[in-house]
Amino acid sequence: MRKFDYSFLNNGLLPANLLNLTSSIYSLKTMAEPEKTTMLGYLQNLKQLRKYSRSKSSNAIEGIVTSDERIAEIVNRSSAPLNQNEAEIVGYRDALNAVHTGYEHLDLRESDVLRLHEMMMSFTDYEFGGKYKTDDNVIMEIDADSNRKVRFRPTPAAETPKQWNRSCWLHGCAE
Repeated sequence: MRKFDYSFLNNGLLPANLLNLTSSIYSLKTMAEPEKTTMLGYLQNLKQLRKYSRSKSSNAIEGIVTSDERIAEIVNRSSAPLNQNEAEIVGYRDALNAVHTGYEHLDLRESDVLRLHEMMMSFTDYEFGGKYKTDDNVIMEIDADSNRKVRFRPTPAAETPKQWNRSCWLHGCAE
């Protein structure tokens, strides 16, 4: 173990190199403060951009679309939804925000996942928010020529609760 000798402090004088180092650190900290403020602004802008792009792309996969301007207004909470698509975007925004702000309280519990789903559907006219689906569905892709093709085929409705339980058994979900 190394032993440090601080006896030089007994005479009340600090070595010049220690004072110079302390002064340099203080100067650098002072110069960095405006940069810190600027960087926090950039990070805030990146956070907003992430929310916007995530809301746009995740909803577009489901065929839920609106203009870029409307998505920005919805994500920034400066406008209420005008139709069913926008209501789903609002719900997605709120659920995504709940995940980002309360992730430490979320477990991979069935009740948490269903609660997030309920939150996503809360602004819509649908009554199935927070419940397992009862009908089969597919995720469609529509190209520039309006041709449709199946992009993804989710688990059939009848198998969804069983798949949740199987997945939890394999991956150790919280109970």
